[in-house]
Amino acid sequence: MGKITMRAREEKVRRKVEETLEKTVIHQRQADLALGRWDFVVFGPSTGEKRAVVRVGVAQQATIQSAGVYVASVGDPAAIGFSGMMSIEELAGDDVSEELHGLEVYHVAPLRPLSVSEKRYGEDLDRMREKVLEDYSDVNTAIIETPDEQAWSLAALKYLNECDDLMPDPLISTIRKSMTDTSMKFGGRQDYMH
Repeated sequence: MGKITMRAREEKVRRKVEETLEKTVIHQRQADLALGRWDFVVFGPSTGEKRAVVRVGVAQQATIQSAGVYVASVGDPAAIGFSGMMSIEELAGDDVSEELHGLEVYHVAPLRPLSVSEKRYGEDLDRMREKVLEDYSDVNTAIIETPDEQAWSLAALKYLNECDDLMPDPLISTIRKSMTDTSMKFGGRQDYMH
């Protein structure tokens, strides 16, 4: 199964990751997943401002021509020297808060960069929630609420991690089944999702 694990060097960033993951609410999951595509709408309040932000986006499996791209290392990042780590900026692009810059993500497989196709602002979180639920409840997309709109990428990664548990990737499942040591764990003090 694909897995996502994060590692932060600063305690402040670790706390932000833990708080965001704990307080993220997934209102709706996709009913049907398209091959290599995870659609989402993520919204939340702006820190220090009385407004809310909604992002419509997708995590799409990276491909080379028509073949999916998988991170080559499969296993516990602590056991393999953290190869496979990439920064949150590499996965989420430019729309990452300064506070999260440098957060390392171990994103085993498939490699799914996040992209945002639409970003809208609203004055009130409650109205934003009502509007998002009204507009997207009949759409085959995940609806995710984050406690801080600037941490939208963490909320989206939490959703992807849950998808990996509920609907595992067939290639990685096949690899795992053929491994002789299947006891690998993705836990530990510095890992926030596993």
